[in-house]
This record gives sequence, structure tokens and C-alpha cells, in this order.
Amino acid sequence: MSRHVSVPEKWDLEVDFAVAGSSAGGLTAACKAHELGLSTVVLEKAATLGGGTAFSGGVIWIPCNHHMVEEDIPDSRQAALEHIRYTSMGRHDEEMLATYLDKGPEMLRDVEAITPLRMQPATTLPDYREYLPGGSTGGRLLAPDPLYMAQLLLDAESEYPILSKIRRSPFPLFSAVPLPTNDPRFYVAGRALIGGLLLGCIQKGIEVLDSTPARSLIVQDGRVIGLRAEREGRDFFVKANKGVLLATGGYEWNAEMNKRFMRVAEIHGITPPGNEGDGHTMGMEVGGAVALMDLSLLMPTVRIPGDEIDGKPMYRIWQFNIGQPGNILVNKEGKRCCDEAFYPDIGRAFESMDAQKLQPANLPMFWIVDQNFRDRIPVGPLPKGTEMADWLHKGDTIEELAEKLGLPPANLKETVERFNKYAREGLDPDFRRGETGYDKRWGFWPNRKPNPALGPLDKPPFYGMQLHVGTVGNMGGLVTNTNAQVIDVAGNPIPGLYATSNTAAPLAFGLAYTSGMVGGKAMIFGWLAAQHASGITSEAAKEVAKAPVPGRQVAAREAAGAAIAASGQAAAGNKLVSVGESAPVEAVRGKGIRILNEDGSSVLDLEGIEKAGDRLCMKGRLMGSFSTNMYIDATGFYRMLRMLIRPSTIVFALLSPVYWLRDFYRSRSK
Repeated sequence: MSRHVSVPEKWDLEVDFAVAGSSAGGLTAACKAHELGLSTVVLEKAATLGGGTAFSGGVIWIPCNHHMVEEDIPDSRQAALEHIRYTSMGRHDEEMLATYLDKGPEMLRDVEAITPLRMQPATTLPDYREYLPGGSTGGRLLAPDPLYMAQLLLDAESEYPILSKIRRSPFPLFSAVPLPTNDPRFYVAGRALIGGLLLGCIQKGIEVLDSTPARSLIVQDGRVIGLRAEREGRDFFVKANKGVLLATGGYEWNAEMNKRFMRVAEIHGITPPGNEGDGHTMGMEVGGAVALMDLSLLMPTVRIPGDEIDGKPMYRIWQFNIGQPGNILVNKEGKRCCDEAFYPDIGRAFESMDAQKLQPANLPMFWIVDQNFRDRIPVGPLPKGTEMADWLHKGDTIEELAEKLGLPPANLKETVERFNKYAREGLDPDFRRGETGYDKRWGFWPNRKPNPALGPLDKPPFYGMQLHVGTVGNMGGLVTNTNAQVIDVAGNPIPGLYATSNTAAPLAFGLAYTSGMVGGKAMIFGWLAAQHASGITSEAAKEVAKAPVPGRQVAAREAAGAAIAASGQAAAGNKLVSVGESAPVEAVRGKGIRILNEDGSSVLDLEGIEKAGDRLCMKGRLMGSFSTNMYIDATGFYRMLRMLIRPSTIVFALLSPVYWLRDFYRSRSK
């Protein structure tokens, strides 16, 4: 090990297992360690909890999970193995991949047994590249059960106020899966994932200390025995008899590390500012090796004056406004350079290099839309229509817009004309936008013909703005083994030191990526770190993971009577009996159960309910235009009905987007 840290004369806290970071991986590890008899503490740098996970869609990628079995969705270990091998570009580790696939289903079942977290599969959301060998058309991706978890955590917050410390996104939520609302004040998406795990910690009596950043590891006789943190302005020493887990997230807010490791020097984190690579630094200080440090989940962002997070400038994620009919991205030459509906391809364009000039080939990049687009979709804080802001440019012609953006007018005109010609036919011969299952689902209007991701830019005026390179997380990190132990530069485990989340390199999948792989990796290897630190055998862990999820089936059936009565179904004993193929909710259709987006448009209109095993399938229309199925526990539906009959909750749920916009515009006018 390369650095000696003095052992303090007095420890402020002594536990078996110390976790640095309240990420999904950190909280999973804490809950599992407690279940295995280890005294545990979680230290969080920020005043809020959840880190970048709380900002996210809260999804995890687990092939062959038990929810897929419940929904009769086919999958196989061999298919998932083949898919990662084909798409990782050879940068994965076979043992780490095998562990991910073998332990993922066990972890998920166990976490649902030992915490209140409940997940549901995105049955129709495919792998990013489902058309490649081993790809899946749905089910591997799981998200927190949206209605069940939202109401469970809302109820729990009054008893456990610490839940309110889960970080809220500074902008409407961005998620790959349907949400009942994208208002970040609700416990949905990443807040629901963190909430379920944090509630598990609370119920187990695990201490979670916010505003307590870990600063350095303490080593004695070649073993990590604790760490030095800061709390209330002084050193805070924590002894960890069984191990320390680093789960402090990525390093995207560390400008110096970005310059050293990333292929784009200036990157703006769409994560909390505390993601500065603290865990990376601590691990490297004691000899930890790093890998895949050039990997990042790049996404387009915009800088809107006044947007801040923790007092620092915030670059707003813009992907949700891209890849829809009526818009394109162009590079500094006014030419398209990517499939706009597939953000990994935008990331590729960000990193592309002009070999002759040794300059970025496409930066800066620009977002171009027409009035048709603005008539249908809000532009950040601007409502649908023609309202302008200093950060948005307008031209009555494409050439005028090009002049204002500093682009070659002739090039941009030629680009738009070519795009329009093929878009009207539903084609994109240049970048194949709209051909894959992922692209088609990305569009707001999946039933649009001839292609839901394509539409011409033909209604003036035209609008445009410069994009900036953002990221939802730098993925490179410390090298770990299948027990999540940190490996030193000589290839040996560092005793007492573990890592997960974006603090650990994604060796299980390398360059392969589908939404949820980072979250899946974080939870799987946090769970395994706790087991290794406790000394439990793999066979014993497997038996624990087979335990049924408590209260999942019997409680759901017992609670279902009142819920089903509202939908025209009948309850018989402890079983749900469906009346016909589907039970339309005529009593509420078009009246009450309508959840709104921040612009006042519909997110979900409930149309019908039908029985699906121990769950209810809620059929409705998402975004006001296309059908969707949402599977929830019967208890979750019952909670929703109970919530909806409260007048104050009805006002909050249906009008909160209005209040959000009102407060926003008031703050702007001050």
C-alpha cells in the first residue's frame, strides 16, 4: 500500500461494517450486513441522501429475475451472457460477468425480502440493442413499483422524517420507464428505489449520518480498519472491524480527473456536486488499481441561467427533448452526426475526433426544431407555443437561424432539406433513427405513422440552441473482484476494503450498456461485499435469498376486496376472481384518476384493470396518446384508492404540476 494513515488514539464510532455513500449499492450493503449480524453505519457526504441514484429513473437490469417468471417472460442466462459478450467490446471480465448474472436474481429476491422495496419488470422495454445476439425485448429492466412505493413511502415519512432527506431532482424527472408523475417531490423512480432501501435501514436501526464525508482510509498492518470522516467541522474516526465499503458514486464533478481520464475534457455532471471521486481517491491512496476510467454515460445538456444545485451551476438534461418528430441535432458544420433518438449514439458523436485536425469532430453541437415541435412539447421551462428566452434562438428561415447560431447557412439548409425528404417517408438512411425497438419507444407518439421517431422540420419559425456535454455518471473506478474487494496494482485484494456503485469499475459488462446496468451492479456487489465481510458462505447466502417476500401475496389478496370492488371485479375468499377479460373502470374514466405532467398534459389516464397473478394490470394511456400496462400489487392499488379519496391528496396529486410552474415563474420574476 502506498500511503500510511495514522491510527487515531480514540475512535468516535466503532462498528463492524462502515459504508461511505448512501447510494443504492451502499444502502443494499448496509441492509444485508445487518441481516448477517454486523453492526453497520452509513456515512453520506451531502446533507441529502441517495446521491445520483435519487436523480435517476431508479432502474436495475437483472436478467432471469423472478418477476419475469411471474409474468411468463422468457429469458436465459446463456442469452444474457451472449449479449454482454457481443456488446462489451472485449472490455469485460468473465468472472465478474458470471457473478453478475448468477447473483443478480438472488440479490433481487433477497432485497425484496429484507427491505420494503418492491420492484416491477418493464415488460415491454427492450435492451438498448435488443436486435443483437442475446438481446431481450423486455423484462430484464426493473423499476420500483410506482404507485405502491410512492404511497408506502409517503405514509412512512410522517413516522420517519429522515425519508424527506432523500434528494429531489432540481428538474422534472427523466426516466426510461413510465412514471405516474415526473414531479420530483413524489417518491417515484430513483427516490422510490432509495426510499425503499433507506426505509429498510431505518427499520433495522442502522444509523445513517448525513453531512459526514469520508476523507481517508485508515490502515494497520496492511488492512483497512476504518476511515477518517468529517462531521460538524471536526475529524470523525470510524473503526470498521469487518470492512469499509466505498460507494461514493462517480467523479464527474471533478474537473481535474475529467481532464486526466475522459475523452472530452469539459463534462457537466447531471448528478449531485458531491460526486467528485472521493472513493476513487481514497482507494488509490492505499494502492487500489483503477479501470475503464474513460467510460461515461454522456447525455446532452443545456445551460439555462438560474439553474443551480447545491449553489453550483446546473446543466439541465435535454435528452427528453431530442429524438422526437420535428427536431434534429447538428454539429459545428451544420450537419447531422448521430441517431438523435438513441443517447449512446449522441455520446459517440460527442467523443468523435477529427484525426486530421486533432479536434473534436462535432463539438459544439446544436439542437434544431420547428414551430410544430414547439406547439406540441414544452422547451425546458418554456411552455408550448412561441415564448422566448435569451438562451433560445429563433429564425424565420433555416438560413437566418444558422446565422444566429454561427453555423454555415447553406449546410444547415441542405441538412434540413435532406432530413425532411426522408422523414416524410419514415426513413433515415444516414443514421437509421427510428428503426430499433428502443428508438420507436422513445418517441412521444409510438403509433405515429410512418415512423414515431421521425417528422420533418417544415413549419417556421425555427428554433435552436447550443448543447453541452453532460453525463449521468462517469463509470470507471476501482478494480474489484467477485466479492467486491478492491484489488491493488499488483493484483491482490486489499484486506478490509470493498467498493461498488460508480466507485467500482464496470468490469461485469465493460462497454456494453443498457439502462439499469449501473444500478444492478451497485446493488449486486454491495450485497456481495456484505456477505464477504461477514464471512458467510455462498451456499448459506443462497438459502437466505430463497426466502419468500413477506406480505407480498397474502396481504395483497386480503387487501384486494375493496380495491377490486371499485373496478367491477369480485373477491372470493383469498383469491382474486376476474369478471371477464378486463374490468373497465367506468366510474373513474375521464373523471378522477388522471395524473398530469408539469405542462398540464396527461401522463396517465386509467382505463381498465385486470388480474395478472398476484398483481393487477392497470391499463391506460400514457402521455395522452398511447396505451401502456402498469403492474402493481393489489395492496398498492388499494393504497392508491385510499390516497385518492383524501381531498388534500387529490389537490396535491392533480394540481402539483401547476404549483410547480407557478412557483418557478414567480422565482423568475423576482
